[in-house]
Amino acid sequence: MESKDEKSMFYDNATIIIGIAIAVGAVVGLASWLCSSSKEKMMKAPGKDGYIPRNAFKNNPKGYFKDLRKK
Repeated sequence: MESKDEKSMFYDNATIIIGIAIAVGAVVGLASWLCSSSKEKMMKAPGKDGYIPRNAFKNNPKGYFKDLRKK
């Protein structure tokens, strides 16, 4: 049978391992978020198939539709 000290040591070690796992998950999640936020956002191109950069459309939607009608 395990003594009280062995059980206490087991729970202490388990707590440390869980804490490390949570910290690693937080770091991985933060790194993933930082990498994805630096990529250019894309959107479905209105009026045609495919995707275009969202900022290009947001900066000049009138020009986008004007160019779309020319084609």
